Amino acid sequence: MYSLRILIVVLSLSLGAAGCRDKNGAVSEQKAQKAVEKPHDEKANETKQGNKHEQKEKEEAVVLTPEAAKNVGLVTTPVSFKPVREKIAATANIAHNQDRVFQVTPRIEGRVLELYVSVGTSVSKGQRLALLDSTTIGETKSEFLKTKTLVELAKANYEREKNLFDQKIAAKKDVLTAEAEYRKAEAEVRSLEEKLRLYGLSEAQILNIETASSQLLITAPAGGVVIEKDISQGQVVETGKKILTISDLSTVWIFVDVYERDLPKIRNGTEVTVSVDAYSEKTFRGTVDYVADIVNPETRAVQVRVKVPNPNRQLKPGMFATATFEAPGSDSTKKAAYIPTTAVFDIKGKKVVFVEESSGRFHPKDVEVASVIGNQVEITKGLNEGDKVVTNGGIYLKSNLLKEELGHGH
Repeated sequence: MYSLRILIVVLSLSLGAAGCRDKNGAVSEQKAQKAVEKPHDEKANETKQGNKHEQKEKEEAVVLTPEAAKNVGLVTTPVSFKPVREKIAATANIAHNQDRVFQVTPRIEGRVLELYVSVGTSVSKGQRLALLDSTTIGETKSEFLKTKTLVELAKANYEREKNLFDQKIAAKKDVLTAEAEYRKAEAEVRSLEEKLRLYGLSEAQILNIETASSQLLITAPAGGVVIEKDISQGQVVETGKKILTISDLSTVWIFVDVYERDLPKIRNGTEVTVSVDAYSEKTFRGTVDYVADIVNPETRAVQVRVKVPNPNRQLKPGMFATATFEAPGSDSTKKAAYIPTTAVFDIKGKKVVFVEESSGRFHPKDVEVASVIGNQVEITKGLNEGDKVVTNGGIYLKSNLLKEELGHGH
């Protein structure tokens, strides 16, 4: 009996050590075992997930031979990060540069004999525009030629009288009278020359007047494009009536309404990026050259004028545009990558770019787009310094990627 009691005590102690602890805080061996095994399981799951991600990347990558990449025009550009500059974007209107708009207005009445230009004609300074027939110009030319002849006669008479006086043959008063007639004729010629200039004749045309023709050639005051034509052949033009308008479109003005709160960030010389729907992949650069001194009481905005070079005349007055001001100064702690819009694609609802991770191997990477300025995209997340981003030919990679995923799906 005593031995049986000892055996029961020993068994009880053994079961106590192997069983669950009491409610004062002990854990069961089974629970402890699970606690030990759980990190191992999690680690195994992480490894499994990592392998799965690596496998997914391997499947998503598009591999091309150098020859195939060349055939599709694949181009890569290394990514570099720049400090983010504060930007202010606003809608804008494109207008003529009013400093380079010229009204062609004859200063005398005349009938249009010939018209050499039409709306849309490009002209250079001095190029002929129209030929008028004017009685006034004919009369003035005739008077000018007659007076020039009188000047020559008066000059010859003056020189003869002066020579006779030097020989003590003529009287002093005869010399003075001849000189006065000569000076008077010269003054009349100068007056008529000035009148011909006011009528629109150039110096060369005045010097080369040989006949009292009633024709007047109208020439371009500056280079540009004919944007308005208010005459037709045979029409009689009144004095001071505008007949043509020429605009030099090599530069244009862009007017932007800027809110009061943004005015401290904009001043003369502030750089502006301009984009229009007609050229979605192109941007134009300009600078602020005027900030109005009056606030619009209805919109609480101030009009800002931007001057933009337009050498190819792609920007048309009347177009709507988006103007993005690059405010002075930048936050050097915040940087972003700027890449062409051609490098970014929408895939499964995400913004994606293709990066060449090794020779001929292109992998899609999700990115975060902060802003789009013309043909440039600001990327704040998803790329690393030096990544070789595909900037041309990415559409071929996208189609191949989707094709492969479609094949795996089947």
